[in-house]
Amino acid sequence: MSCHSRKDRGFTLPEFIVSITIATIILTVLLLGQTKYNDRLVLRNLADDASLRIFQAQAYGSGVKEFSTGSGEFSASYGLTFSLLGAGSNTAYLYFADRDGDDIYDGDWTCVTGGTNECLERVNILRGVFIESVCMIISPTTDDCGPPGSIRRVDITFNRPNTEAQLIFFNSSGGQTTNPNMVGAKIVFRSPNTTATSSVTIYTTGQISTR
Repeated sequence: MSCHSRKDRGFTLPEFIVSITIATIILTVLLLGQTKYNDRLVLRNLADDASLRIFQAQAYGSGVKEFSTGSGEFSASYGLTFSLLGAGSNTAYLYFADRDGDDIYDGDWTCVTGGTNECLERVNILRGVFIESVCMIISPTTDDCGPPGSIRRVDITFNRPNTEAQLIFFNSSGGQTTNPNMVGAKIVFRSPNTTATSSVTIYTTGQISTR
C-alpha cells in the first residue's frame, strides 16, 4: 500500500478559493491606495502649476513685459481667470493680458488669441479633475463660497508697478460682487475618484499659497 504526503497532493479546492480571495483583497487594497496616491499627486501638481502661472502673471504685470514681440505695447496687466459660469468652464482656466485696464478678462472661454484679443492661453485640466468652487476669503480667514452658487468666477490681475493682486468676483448671474472685508480668493480643485482636493489661495497683498 502506497502512502502520499499532504504536500504531494497540492491545494484542495477550498484552500485554493481562500487563497484567491485573500490575494484579491490585498490587490484591491493596493490598487485603491495607489489610486488615492495618484489622485493626490495630480491635484498637488495642478495646484502647483496654477500657482506658478499666477506668479508669472505677477512678474509680468508688475514688470515691463511687451504684449507680443514688436507690438510696442507695454501697458497690459497680466492675470488668470477661473470660472464656473459656463458649460465646461470648470475643466480649464485662462491666462490673459488685461489690455484695457479694467482688471477683467473680456473674451470668451474659447480663448481666441491674436489681434485685439486678451486671451494668451487656455490651460485644460486633465484626468477628470475639475474646479469644485471659487471662494472669496473674508477677513481674517473665512472662506465664503456662498450661499450656493453666489461666487462663480474670479479674475486675478497684477498692475505695474505693484505686486498686489486685483481680485474681481462674479456671482451666478455673471454680475460683479464684492465684500468690504475681502482679503483674497481661493480656487478648489477636486478629483472625481476620491474626496481628495487641492487649492490655490491668492491674497490681495500678492501672497500666493497652495494646499
